[in-house]
Amino acid sequence: MPARDTYGRPPRSASESGERPISRRSLLRLRLSSPARRDIDYGAVTRRVRDCWDRDGHEPLLRQLEPAAELLADLALVGTGKRVLDAAAGDGNAAIAAARRGASVEACDLAPRMVERGRARCAAAGARVGWRVADLQALPYPDGTFDAVLSSFGLPLAPRPGQAVDELVRVARPGGFVAVAAWIPRGLPGRLDELVEPLAPLPEGVPRPDRWGVEAVMRKRLAPHLDRLQLRSRTLRLRFDSADAAFETLVRQHPLDRDQRDALRPGFDSLLASCNNQPPAVEIDARYLVAVGATQL
Repeated sequence: MPARDTYGRPPRSASESGERPISRRSLLRLRLSSPARRDIDYGAVTRRVRDCWDRDGHEPLLRQLEPAAELLADLALVGTGKRVLDAAAGDGNAAIAAARRGASVEACDLAPRMVERGRARCAAAGARVGWRVADLQALPYPDGTFDAVLSSFGLPLAPRPGQAVDELVRVARPGGFVAVAAWIPRGLPGRLDELVEPLAPLPEGVPRPDRWGVEAVMRKRLAPHLDRLQLRSRTLRLRFDSADAAFETLVRQHPLDRDQRDALRPGFDSLLASCNNQPPAVEIDARYLVAVGATQL
């Protein structure tokens, strides 16, 4: 089970201090009606996320993320008779955790093949879960449907953070819980977005997913919508047989061609050397941030 981290708060570097500064409009947090916002091709970013997660080979990472999903279910007080949504579910870690606690569970993911795998995995585990292909930024559920909405590392991939949060909150009942997890941008896999950005940049105005792992950013995005908001840092121990296996697994979720992967590898190896507990095999203490709060009454 994950335990409370004993390390101090990460130093605030230029890359960890919050959102990328892009314009005065962004600083004033104008909504998507802004002409500057309308020019951003959010659909292309969403398609790139979907395509990456439609690939095979994510299971070695997803299975190691299960303790984080169990933690989210505990923090959201999931139990018998509760109605729960696992949003951006992958193949269903949080869905299965909720079903094991006796909840009535729905799950959705942007990637059709993830939904197929999740449906099959839940059936094999005896977990009754309803699955849909759906974008977390446009959830196909009525307002106030769920007692708890969970998203284990999926929320940060949405290119429109404000809209994504609005949707998670919308489908939760008043006083229901929203609980999310995101990698802290230190070590691996938390700093991969920083390494990938020069090779496969996001459109200007779309924040990197790793911003969600900065406490100040997480709090700023969630606090206006959630009461009794709590943020906690935790650690997952990720293990791989070799540096090659770690690279193949962790980089799979990023949209890189062969040349870009080759260009990324030296930086990856340097970062891995700084956080690997057990060379020549790989054992990483992967740091992540969890947040839980209640929707406003």
